[in-house]
Amino acid sequence: MTALAVAGLSLRLGDFILDDVSFTLPANDVMVVLGPNGAGKSVLLETIAGFHRPARGRIAIGDRDVTALPPEQRRVGFVVQNFGLFPHLSVAKNVALGARSHRRSTTGSDQVDVAALLARFGIAHLADASPVVLSPGEKQRAALARAEASHPDFFLLDEPFAALDAPARGQLRFELARFLRELRLPALFVTHDYVDVAALGDHLALMHAGRIIQSGAVDDVFQRPVSRVAADIIGFENQLAGRIEGDEGRLLRVRIAGTILRIEATGSAPATGEVYVALRAENVRLAQSNNAPAGAAENRLAGMVVALEPQGALTKVTLDCGFRLVASLMSRDVPGLGLAPGAAVAALIAASDAHLVAP
Repeated sequence: MTALAVAGLSLRLGDFILDDVSFTLPANDVMVVLGPNGAGKSVLLETIAGFHRPARGRIAIGDRDVTALPPEQRRVGFVVQNFGLFPHLSVAKNVALGARSHRRSTTGSDQVDVAALLARFGIAHLADASPVVLSPGEKQRAALARAEASHPDFFLLDEPFAALDAPARGQLRFELARFLRELRLPALFVTHDYVDVAALGDHLALMHAGRIIQSGAVDDVFQRPVSRVAADIIGFENQLAGRIEGDEGRLLRVRIAGTILRIEATGSAPATGEVYVALRAENVRLAQSNNAPAGAAENRLAGMVVALEPQGALTKVTLDCGFRLVASLMSRDVPGLGLAPGAAVAALIAASDAHLVAP
């Protein structure tokens, strides 16, 4: 079954254009929409929620065409960046607003037990509290309880962690993932954080300049970008200009500067000509240059350390291999490898870890 189907959605808001957006989401799944600021992620959610009327296209939630329905009739739970709680109302009264929204959109026979909802989300003891005194985690629970009180068919979540510090983001991310699994409601989650994608998403849509440029299962999209723009969005630190010079069975020979890399051919790879090799920094393995045997389907490159950038548990290492190459490794491994600016090092790259995209 399909939870959400968006087909050919287009609209103009000032200078911004939402351009022919189409995707589907299976029932009970979560799709994460990832993209840079200004890509149109929030506009997409607001349009699905009914706050903007599209010039063209169709929106279906389950088996209902909601394209022309007002927001209150779409049965969508919307959680925004600051959680949108009314500070002059208690937690219970905020949740009751969602219950009243549900009654307005139905016959009223299906009542909502606010106290039971508060208990379900672990905030029954905060029923009379003002949202002003709540922690970020408590605010998220209250916002989700209010959204659930409206008996939604679908959740929309617009960067709800964006204003939080790292520890709070981690805790709220864990709780939200648990709530969504328990509620078994499909959701569309907008973010620009890669960790959100891995923790919450079954599917991933990449958005750029008002368009969905790639969508699919999270692992497929993360490992196989369809373009350089897609590779940028999902954080491929290495995008190396090269040229295909032949093949060795299932491996393509790609020249980058004066070096030949053997790269596993994929269904989307160009067969000949100019290409870019997209490679994640964590897929570049480093070894001491005099002790670095390469496997049968692995490339061994001689390099020199140009710079090291400690990033907590990880360290980014920039290499000169005749071209710039970035590796990422555990910081605890740096001393054992003798990594320092000017040091010789071997970079090992599995043929299956590099991905070819058109220039």
